[in-house]
Amino acid sequence: MALTEEQKKLIQNFVSQPLFRQHGGLMTDLDGTIVLHQNGNFSIPPEVQAGLNKLYQSNCPIILNTIRFPLSIIKTFAAVLYPLAQKPIPVISLNGSQWGYILLGENQEYRFIEAGAQPLIPADIQSCIADVRLLVQQQVPNIAAFYYPRDWTKGEIIWTPAENKVAELAQSYPSASHVYSSSLAILENNLNAEEISMIFLLGKKDHLAATFLQRNFKDFYTTTGVNKLTGAHAFVNQLGRTLNQFIGAGDTPMDVFLQETGAVIKVGNLPLDFDCQAPILPVETVAELGEVFTPMAEACSVTNPSYQL
Repeated sequence: MALTEEQKKLIQNFVSQPLFRQHGGLMTDLDGTIVLHQNGNFSIPPEVQAGLNKLYQSNCPIILNTIRFPLSIIKTFAAVLYPLAQKPIPVISLNGSQWGYILLGENQEYRFIEAGAQPLIPADIQSCIADVRLLVQQQVPNIAAFYYPRDWTKGEIIWTPAENKVAELAQSYPSASHVYSSSLAILENNLNAEEISMIFLLGKKDHLAATFLQRNFKDFYTTTGVNKLTGAHAFVNQLGRTLNQFIGAGDTPMDVFLQETGAVIKVGNLPLDFDCQAPILPVETVAELGEVFTPMAEACSVTNPSYQL
């Protein structure tokens, strides 16, 4: 894809604004946006790595805003992104529930330092438990609850009501730190025993009896109102920056932070299902996003940047 002159001008005009340099940057989703998924493997295409490298060299702030949990980001992408950034990487994780920095520790191991969080409140956990209970009662197949403690070192934990599904789930989700089966009461006790950032509920809800089809079953449970947009506001406000001075990049309806960024780069053809307040620059593939990053880097290069996050 070759950017049109109009598209290049849109980027250059936005990035060259003093407010962008003082209060903005790039906020980008990972999967499907800068990360390519092929045959079960995840990678950041060389074109995108080159573009990110130019942005980092020009001191443009880059914040990752992703559904992934911190340990997953560390294990999958830190070894690629940190050498490009050469400094702590700002991250909003778990659908806006937890944010902070990925950095390289003294022992040369990557770690996450939390800067803020919005964990589930007890009422939200009880709402999830009620939904799980109903799915179990209705004998919905392949029920599994994926949950993510605020203690990022615990990673991803998977619960299933079916003991015979434990080995299968462990094989299907090697990212999980622990897979177990228990009674629903034990699951409830575990969820209430510590702060939980997010729960993902897996189950074939189309198997529910007709009387339950209108119930608002969720896939992702965060504390009420928390999503990628609220997480974005919380983090950038904490940094003394403003979301509408950021360029946003994303690819799915979950990337709701795009609603309020000052410019939008949309990757792929999936409808966003929401309106954006800013112009949208569409790109067809993940690899083509690298071409957009190059004029961004050229426009935001400054001799005395105040871009440190």
